[in-house]
Amino acid sequence: MKRPDDGGIRAVVVATGIASVAVQLVFIREYLAQFHGNEIVIAMIFFCWLVFGGIGAVAAKGFRAIVLPPSPKILALLSCLLTILSVGQVVAIRRLRDLVFIHGASVGFYPTFGFVAATILPYALLMGFVLPYSLLVVRRRSVRYPGNWIYMADNAGDVAGGAVFSFALVYWLTPFQILLAVHLPLLASLLRLESAFSRRTAAAGLVAFFTLVAGTAFEDRLLPTREGRRVHYAESRYGRIEVIESGGQVSLFTDGEPSLSSQDPALAEETVHFPLSQVDHPRHLLLVSAVGGMMAEVAKYHPDRVDYVELDPLAAQVQLRFGLVTPMDGMTVIAQDARAYLSVTSTRYDAILVSLPEPETFQMNRFYTAGFFDLVKKRLAPGGVFSFSVEGVANYISEIRQQKISSLANTAGTFFDHVVLMPGERLFFICRDRPVRTDIPVLLEKKGIDTQHIRRYFAGDLTGQRIRQINDAVDTGTPKNLDLSPRLMRLEFFGWFERHGESPRWFALVLTVAALVYLLQISRPQWVLLTTGCVNIGAEMLTIFTFQVLYGYIYLQIGVLVTVFLAGLLPGAWAGGRFAGNRRRALMTGDLLLCLLLLLFALFLVAARQGMPPTVLYGFGLAVSFCCGFQFPLALMVSGDSTAAASESFSADLVGAAIGVLLVSLVLIPFLGLLWATLCLAGIKLISFLVAGSIHETS
Repeated sequence: MKRPDDGGIRAVVVATGIASVAVQLVFIREYLAQFHGNEIVIAMIFFCWLVFGGIGAVAAKGFRAIVLPPSPKILALLSCLLTILSVGQVVAIRRLRDLVFIHGASVGFYPTFGFVAATILPYALLMGFVLPYSLLVVRRRSVRYPGNWIYMADNAGDVAGGAVFSFALVYWLTPFQILLAVHLPLLASLLRLESAFSRRTAAAGLVAFFTLVAGTAFEDRLLPTREGRRVHYAESRYGRIEVIESGGQVSLFTDGEPSLSSQDPALAEETVHFPLSQVDHPRHLLLVSAVGGMMAEVAKYHPDRVDYVELDPLAAQVQLRFGLVTPMDGMTVIAQDARAYLSVTSTRYDAILVSLPEPETFQMNRFYTAGFFDLVKKRLAPGGVFSFSVEGVANYISEIRQQKISSLANTAGTFFDHVVLMPGERLFFICRDRPVRTDIPVLLEKKGIDTQHIRRYFAGDLTGQRIRQINDAVDTGTPKNLDLSPRLMRLEFFGWFERHGESPRWFALVLTVAALVYLLQISRPQWVLLTTGCVNIGAEMLTIFTFQVLYGYIYLQIGVLVTVFLAGLLPGAWAGGRFAGNRRRALMTGDLLLCLLLLLFALFLVAARQGMPPTVLYGFGLAVSFCCGFQFPLALMVSGDSTAAASESFSADLVGAAIGVLLVSLVLIPFLGLLWATLCLAGIKLISFLVAGSIHETS
C-alpha cells in the first residue's frame, strides 16, 4: 500500500517523542536534586506523567471541534509552547520548592506528591494532548491515514530520545543544554510542516528558540538559592555538584544535600579515632567518603597506605580542589563504587571507615546491608576494625529509630563477633572480631595521639552509663537489613509519614476504591490489558530499584532502562498485529511468558545477591516490553477493534500502568522487598491468564 502524504506530521511526532523522553529524564534529575535523591519521587513522576498524559489525550478528542480545530498551524504553536514549557518547568522545579516549603526543611509525602503533580502538570497534560491531536490533523489531510503509524512514529521517537540521552547527552551536557539539544529537531521539523507557516508561528518558534538559549546561558543563575556564595557548580553523570562558601566554611552539596564540610573537627576526631584507636598499628586503611578534617586525624597514625573511594571522579576532583579532602602521603583516590571495589580488590585492610549519609534512600541503604557488611568482612585483616555511623540519638529513642538501630546492629552482628555502639556527634557502630574498648582517651594516650574534642567529650557528656544505655536499646529480635529486603527503607517510609504527622492509609484507601470501581466496569480483554500495563511499568520500576540497590547511580542508567522498556513495545505490537492464529490463546501465551520472565528474574535476584550484570536488566526489560506490546493489538482485536474499543483499551493500559507505578514503588518494594514484589507481579499475570482463558472473541 502506498504511504499517504502526511504533510510532515510524522516528522513532528518523531521529534516530539525524542524531546518528551529526554525532558522526562531531565525532570527526574531535577526532582531528585530537590528532594535529596529520594527515589520514591521517581514513582510520583511516572504516576503524574501517566495520569496527566491520559487526561490530555482525552481532552484532544473533546476539544477538536470546540476550542482547537485540527490545524497544522495550531500544532506548530502547541509544539513551540511545549518547548517553552520544558524550560519553564525546570525553572519552577528548581525555584519554587524553597518558596512553597521552608528552606532546608524536610517535606512530607503528601506535600511532595502535590509539588510534583503541580509542577509537572502543564507539560505532561500538553504532551498527552499533542499526540492524538497530531492524528486529527493528519486525518484532515488523509481520512484513512492509519492511526497506528502515528503511534509507531511516537514510539520510535521515544526510543531514539532515550538512547541519545543515555549514551551521549547525559555524559556531556547540563540539563538546559540537553533541553536545547533535543528541542532543536522539533523546531526544525516545524519548518517542513505544510500549511503551518505564518507570522504567528514564526514568532512562536523564535520565542521557543531564544527561551532554550536563555536557559542554557543562565543555567547556574537558575539553580536553587543557598545560604552562602556558590563558588562552583557542575553536572556530573552521577549527580549535581555544588560548592558553597559561607563564613569561611566550604561545603559540598550533592543533589541538593550537604555531603562534606571543610570544618567539622569534632566529627572528624570521632570518625577516625573511635575505630582506629582499637588497632595497634593501622597500616592499610580504606576510607569510603570522608568528613571535613578527617585526613589530618588519619595522618596522626602514619599509615603506609590510605585508599580513598569516591564513586564520582568529578566529585573527588572538587573535594581536592577546594581542600575538602587534604592529600596525604600514601593516599590513593579510587573513583569507583565502594561495593564494586570491595568485590574485586585483593587488599586486606586494618580498618575500613565508612562516612556516608543516612540510609534514607536505596542508593545509601546499599552500604548498610548484609551484602555490604559481608564484603567488608572479607577485606579486613585479622584484628581489623570496621566503622560506620548514623544520625545521633538523644536520651529519648523513638520506636522507629530504635528499630533502625537494632536492625543495623543485628545485621552487622551476623559478620562480626563484637558490635559496639558509641554515641557522639553521630552514633558510631564499631565492629570487629576482637573486643571493642570504650576507653578511647586511654587508648589514644598510649599511642601518643593528641585530640581536642574527644578529651573534653569523654570527660563530660560521654559516660559509661550512656554507652551501656544505647547498646542495651538494641532489640535482638529486629529483622536484618538485606539487599533484596531493605528493612531500613520500610522503616524510613513509615518514619517519613510519622515525622510529618501523616498516614498512608487515606492515600491507599482512595486509590484502592478508585481502582476497584474502574475494575468493575471493564471487560475481560481490557482487564488483561490493565494487568499488562501494570506489569510493564511495574517491571520497569523493579529494574530501576534493582539497579539502584546493586550499583547505586541510577541517574546515569535510568535513561537506558526507560529506553529498553520502550524499545520492545514497537516490535511486540507489530508482531501482535500480524498474528493470524487464535488470539485468545495468544493472549494466554503472552501472560504465561510474562509470568516466566518474572520468575526467571526472581531467580536471578536470589542467585546474584552481590551483583547482576546490567545486560540481564536490559534483556529483561526488552523481553517484558515485547510481550506487553504483543498483547495490546491482540486484546484490541478480540474486543472488536472498534473506535470505542480502541479508546477503552488505551485507557485500561494507562490505568494499569498508573496502578503499577504506585503498587510496586510504594507498597510491594518497601514492605515486601524486591524478590516478593517480583513474585507478586507474576501472580497478577497468572490471574490475568485465567481471565484471558474465559474470553470469547466478538469478531
